[in-house]
Amino acid sequence: MTNAKLFAKLHALIEDATHADKKHIRKLRKVLRKLKGRQHDLRDSLEGTHNLQERRKIEQEIEVITLQRSKGVEIYKQLKQARKSARQTKSAD
Repeated sequence: MTNAKLFAKLHALIEDATHADKKHIRKLRKVLRKLKGRQHDLRDSLEGTHNLQERRKIEQEIEVITLQRSKGVEIYKQLKQARKSARQTKSAD
């Protein structure tokens, strides 16, 4: 999957995060893991690249992925916390 498709999928999952169920959270985590893997792959390819323009392009891609992942991780943590608190409230009643 290309970066653009992963970003689109992440955006869709974040936008639809109001009533997230377990399946939704699982999909979000899967996309975040793919982005993390892509980020590691780019860092590895950056080490072997000596062309200055290519290095800048790869660094920019890494930066974009890092920003998108941080947004996604923040939403993921909020969703997990909301589910956990809802579950505790439900069991306390």
